[in-house]
Amino acid sequence: MNVEQTVLAEPPITAPPGLITVEEWGAMEMPPYYELVNGRLQETPEVAFWQDILLVKFTMFLAAHVERHGLGDIAGPTSRLRISALRGRMPDIFLIRPDQIPLAGRNVFHGVPPLAVEAVSPTTEHIDRTDKSAEYAQLGIGQYWIVDFPNRAIEIYELRELPDGGRAYELTETVTGEGMFRPSLFPGLEIPLARIWPTAYENRTED
Repeated sequence: MNVEQTVLAEPPITAPPGLITVEEWGAMEMPPYYELVNGRLQETPEVAFWQDILLVKFTMFLAAHVERHGLGDIAGPTSRLRISALRGRMPDIFLIRPDQIPLAGRNVFHGVPPLAVEAVSPTTEHIDRTDKSAEYAQLGIGQYWIVDFPNRAIEIYELRELPDGGRAYELTETVTGEGMFRPSLFPGLEIPLARIWPTAYENRTED
């Protein structure tokens, strides 16, 4: 039996009254887009126009490297990631290794990606730095990157095992300004930050 069959053959989990499971969340049609937090739907907040521009540019460099070296696939901001039976998130970017492709269901990825990335904005920063950081660590994602355009920074967090058996992220590197970002997770990849920062679209105050 292959991995995909094993995943799909798992018995369905019944949620407590008033809550929904990650399987039920995965079957929902979107938009509007929701993440699943403790069995309850949480609508994703509106983000600034610049965030979409940033993610497209950043993903272009990352996806090209991943494709060129056969490292798997890059999932985008509407791809659903299972955290637990009652939790599901939609990271802005996450990496699916080639051997993990069978872990993707019709709408939900059931594996542990080696990398998750969030581009923070004023409406998402608290969730990205607290809730999602804790959940991604709990799941076992090896690296978590926070792309902070307002402060022109990329923060690299690596997963650490705690003495009590838990997991948490440790900030191991911060790249700032408009220089070259060379992530150790992808040897040979160079992302020129001056080309991905969407400076032409920031500080807009009207729709």
